[in-house]
Amino acid sequence: MNVSKVTAENLIKNNNKELITEWIKAVNYSNADNKAAYIVKAIRENWQFPEEYLKEKREEERKEEEEKAEYNKIKNQEEKNKKRQEEIKRIGEIYNSLNSSQQEEIKIETENRLPDFWKEKFNRGRVKGTTSKLLEVVLEEKRRETIKEWIESGRIEDINSK
Repeated sequence: MNVSKVTAENLIKNNNKELITEWIKAVNYSNADNKAAYIVKAIRENWQFPEEYLKEKREEERKEEEEKAEYNKIKNQEEKNKKRQEEIKRIGEIYNSLNSSQQEEIKIETENRLPDFWKEKFNRGRVKGTTSKLLEVVLEEKRRETIKEWIESGRIEDINSK
């Protein structure tokens, strides 16, 4: 049985287009021989969508939510990284604006803040004249920590806040 043009037009005129679109997708999850007639009857009699269709739709929505959450997680991490890079640059500019005696004080305090493990590595590096990249990163982080604390305490001024 085919659906007449008048029946199709009335269906479209009297029903929500989203509902019709949903049924066009959902009919593929039924074992109807005449899909057009099935859709008409399902819409007229307000049938529930086939369970397999609903299940797949929920799975698609779940996947979309996961993708959205992952996208937001990545965007948040990118924003954090950007802010961190800006802070690193700002702290570097502040350090470079200090006089040599202030820089030396920060250097000493930074070295004193190192955990014992890193102090030992640092002192061995001094003797050999080389330090590892990882130790350099730790020193840099401790230096930034020191400078931020000095700014908060008013010991030095944040040149970028002027």
